[in-house]
Amino acid sequence: MNAPVDHLVRNGLDTTNQFAAKLKHDPSAIHGARDGHVALQTSVGQANQHAGAQRVNLAHASSGATSERAVQTSKDLEKEVQDLLDESAEIERAVAEAAETLHVGEIRNDQVRDQILREIASSMKALAAVNGIQPPESRAAAARQILLQLQTKIGQLTGQAATFTEETLGKLTGLGQRLGGSESTSASSATTSVPQAFNNNGAHVSHGGGGGGDSGGGGGGGYAGKPRLPVAVPPQPGSGVGINLPGGKTVMAPNETAAKAVRAALSQLGVPYVWGGTARGQGLDCSGLTMTSYQDAGLQLPRTAKQQTVGAEVPSIDQLLPGDLVVWSGHVAMVIGDGQMVEAGDPVQISKIRTTNAGQQFIGFYRPTG
Repeated sequence: MNAPVDHLVRNGLDTTNQFAAKLKHDPSAIHGARDGHVALQTSVGQANQHAGAQRVNLAHASSGATSERAVQTSKDLEKEVQDLLDESAEIERAVAEAAETLHVGEIRNDQVRDQILREIASSMKALAAVNGIQPPESRAAAARQILLQLQTKIGQLTGQAATFTEETLGKLTGLGQRLGGSESTSASSATTSVPQAFNNNGAHVSHGGGGGGDSGGGGGGGYAGKPRLPVAVPPQPGSGVGINLPGGKTVMAPNETAAKAVRAALSQLGVPYVWGGTARGQGLDCSGLTMTSYQDAGLQLPRTAKQQTVGAEVPSIDQLLPGDLVVWSGHVAMVIGDGQMVEAGDPVQISKIRTTNAGQQFIGFYRPTG
């Protein structure tokens, strides 16, 4: 296995291994806890029944203020015992739900790991076939494209695993809040904070709600799920690809694919905004612009803005490079460098990089090429 492939394999599998460690649990201990609560409920329930019978006997066999106080004390004790029984039953249900949640999370993470291994195996076969390409000088470019596609796929898969893990831990947090008496009683209300440097408007992650359409000025607020992807690896010195911006300044994209995508996007300046548009030169919406521009560069992106959170996360605005995507719950734009981005407003235009967009949730910065 060559060094680039080895690096991709190590990073992809290390990530899923880390998620597996977070979801690791002891099934026998969980079953023991459930069985213990069942035994406790049985024992306490029998004691409660006995106390109730003794209270009835006491009430029939005696009278007066002392007897009434004794009966009331017995009633209070029975209520406390019943509360204990109810709490134990709730804990038993929570333990069972937590066990099922962890089990499902483990299965989903293992499925992603297996898919990564299949993608690696397929890419290794493709790399072996590259040796037969003619002319020989075309082989290096073909190998780079295979590795780039593998990197993108691994980024997408590890992002899925991260999302599964976050959902699982969020459900467990919801269970804990429910048992602790918090008002938050559902998995959808569990949130994860996003570092301020990464998410400049202080939004947080939730798996409920949603945004509007892929328009430059439309779309609603709410929250959109934020996948947790590997952090983008900074390009090595001297490895960038130059782009000449409309103002005359030259900027450096991290690789040829990103450079081609930026050039393709800039070629659409002035094209009218059309909802759902993917017709280059005629009408585009925001994700149509980014999708078709990367498509021209040889990389396929998902169709809608919220789905274009692929590749790798760029942790802060000062680390953005040409070709990176700025994603909201219902809008997406492409960074072109020099503090600017190109987006399908009406028409396609260049704007300063920002993290706000008509009340939509800012999801983050992403580098499709990793």
